[in-house]
Amino acid sequence: MLDVEISNLLEYAKLNLMLDDLDTEYAAGRLMRLLKITDFAPVEPDADFDGMASPNKLLAPLVDYALGQNLIAEADAAAFKNAVMDTLILRPSEVNDLFESTHSVNKQKAFDWLYDYCVKDGYVDLDELGKNDRWEAKELKSRIEVIINFMPQATTDKYPECALCIENEGFGSRANMRTVRTDIDGEEWFFTYSRHQYFDKHGVLTNVEHKPMSGGAETLKKLALAADFVGADGFAGTNAVIADGGAKNTAHEHFQVGFRSTPMFRSALKRRYKSAEYPYLEINTVDWYNTVIRISHSNLEKTVEFLDKLIRTWKGYSDERIENTDGKKNFCNVVCRKLSGKYVFDVILRSNALKRPRLGAEYEEIKADALGLTDVLGYFVLPTKLSEQLGQVQLYLDGTVPYDAKQLPPQTKPFAKMIERIMKEQGGTTTKLEAKLNVHDEVDAACEKILGSTAVFDDTLASLFDSLGIKAQ
Repeated sequence: MLDVEISNLLEYAKLNLMLDDLDTEYAAGRLMRLLKITDFAPVEPDADFDGMASPNKLLAPLVDYALGQNLIAEADAAAFKNAVMDTLILRPSEVNDLFESTHSVNKQKAFDWLYDYCVKDGYVDLDELGKNDRWEAKELKSRIEVIINFMPQATTDKYPECALCIENEGFGSRANMRTVRTDIDGEEWFFTYSRHQYFDKHGVLTNVEHKPMSGGAETLKKLALAADFVGADGFAGTNAVIADGGAKNTAHEHFQVGFRSTPMFRSALKRRYKSAEYPYLEINTVDWYNTVIRISHSNLEKTVEFLDKLIRTWKGYSDERIENTDGKKNFCNVVCRKLSGKYVFDVILRSNALKRPRLGAEYEEIKADALGLTDVLGYFVLPTKLSEQLGQVQLYLDGTVPYDAKQLPPQTKPFAKMIERIMKEQGGTTTKLEAKLNVHDEVDAACEKILGSTAVFDDTLASLFDSLGIKAQ
């Protein structure tokens, strides 16, 4: 009944997932149990495997069968696909062995191999990622990327303590998840690629032990060792351990990991500084929307010592523009790279006590949540509902729906000023394409303004540096 479909999937696994000929019958048996069938006769595969980037096309008939036989509900289709792939892919120990043998010789090739495997086994689903609305803000001084996310946040299926725990590997909807282990400062950590892929080869490096993120010198050292692990082509970063600091999960210690450059990394250096106490450190500010301090040196111990002092001083800092008298409102994001033998740290100063004018209603609709590490790196992640809201705005701009401020639906009212501003600039209604591009330009400018609103004032930075004996060069 499913002879062709199963044969195609087995052949795909041989070509892309390292399914051994000796394991083929075993994999077929596991598939049969999952599909609750008792007969299977292998046939010649008839699929076109050339250039097939994911197994989705081959999985579709098996999902249809499972739905038709009431083996699964519609809501379980994605989890079922992952369970099917779990019958075909390498075991965690095999993935670790292959990764480690390559990583010991070439770190980047190891991570590239793992990413390709996660794409081919369907865990990183490029078809689902393609549903996100994503564009580059080309008109801004720095080309940030805007992402309207359509992928749901990860769940735990009730078993592990949280969505980051190692117990997620192979469990529930993550049946085809594969991780690799490493040692970070004497502790066992594991790496896996993120399904969201907000930036290039986006992954998460997590402590095997479920314990909270703590911050401080210990975390900074771990972050540097994480940068060592990912290699010169990657980075590791941490969200702030503070309420409203943009972190989604600080109950479990972890770092965000990415590869290649980011919009923030591509920004030029702004000004050079020197510390009287640590004169050998390279200290610069970065020409970016947030307040970014870049510190680099080959000596990890001394660099971490300085960073810890800088961050602790910032956390306790207060002035007439930052009311942080309780010492609980200042925080930072920290990113680390290992470049040419040097540890390069970017410290992004943040505060919930900045005295600035409140942004308009459309800004709060565009980005209601606090900015996380992803946002400050230049990948602005916006809520799913925004797609429908902006689609409605475009209908007014292209004349499909007559504009009447008094008749706007509730979800569109926050964008009234935006609509009126664009219509004035474009001289009335315009084409559908032009309307879409004009809306993108408005969102780009809003994201730029939101990012800029988190920067601390120049006088504040000068005062902070002066208290630490840091002078401009």
